[in-house]
Amino acid sequence: MLNTIPDDVNIIDCTLRDGGYYTNWDFAPELVSDYVATINTLPVRMVELGLVGKPESHGYFASVTSSKAERVAANLLVTACVMIDAKDVLASEMPISLAVIRLIEGLVPGHITTVRVAAHYSKLAACSNICAELSHKGFRVFLNLMQIDSANAAEVEMCLKEVKQIDTIDVLYIADSFGSMKPTRVQELISRFADRIEPDIGFHGHDNRGYALVNSVAAAMAGANWIDCTMGGMGRGAGNTASEQLLPLLTHLETSKERALLEHVLRHFDPLRKRYGWGSSATYQFAGSNFIHPSYVQKLCEGGALSDAGIIRRLSDLRADERMSFADEKLSALIAQDIG
Repeated sequence: MLNTIPDDVNIIDCTLRDGGYYTNWDFAPELVSDYVATINTLPVRMVELGLVGKPESHGYFASVTSSKAERVAANLLVTACVMIDAKDVLASEMPISLAVIRLIEGLVPGHITTVRVAAHYSKLAACSNICAELSHKGFRVFLNLMQIDSANAAEVEMCLKEVKQIDTIDVLYIADSFGSMKPTRVQELISRFADRIEPDIGFHGHDNRGYALVNSVAAAMAGANWIDCTMGGMGRGAGNTASEQLLPLLTHLETSKERALLEHVLRHFDPLRKRYGWGSSATYQFAGSNFIHPSYVQKLCEGGALSDAGIIRRLSDLRADERMSFADEKLSALIAQDIG
């Protein structure tokens, strides 16, 4: 069935952004240098360098500017993008256009050609002015619909209608934020959007249930022409579709380049995986199956004080209306529970 995947699928490697949820968006210079050199040998269309506009308490790649991009990616042969969180704009008391300008201060088109906007699917219409302002500044705009697997049929239909009203979106992404999707759900959403809207379609997978790779392939088969991945699958919660698994499936990757990619992952990302422990597990599977925000599992797993069974019991205590949004105070209450 893989012969039904079109040859023009574009791969975005977003290791430095999604992987930053474990390292506070700091990576060793040697890792970054080797990463850029490795990417230059691969059939990757774009690299996501990090986030924009996050607090100074976060690391280097949480507040990417054009000058930072020139320093860390001067030798990068492919285009680069960054991501902004729509909440950072929509929560501002300033007019949206001014809030966007403030958020992307220090960012001009150059090494970075594209800005990706992460937004909850229910806020799609509210992002119209954000997309317009970014486009006006000369950036391509990719909009990631977060948590859309939890949307019902009427809400999905509303998203379809709303995205048609925004003419500055270049690519619309279906993001499996909870790692909850099965391949049939991926195909349903991707094909539905691909049939009804003009922008290209992308897919961003998470591996809570161990489906990230198969879901990414299913997305490509259903019409998605942009697919995300990360080195070693490093990413928030259970992590993402692994670059070293996806590229040999969706591209014509030479054996020598696959070997070099695997050696890069083994050298730099396997030690990080052993330290931080991302990957599909019983706890992440339970979270994915129940639309629980991945940060709850990630934080509860830190330090190894709680067993998997203990974490699942704590997650079970989250009410339905508490599960989809992460809150520090709720995390503290879960950690403090004395469960025998």
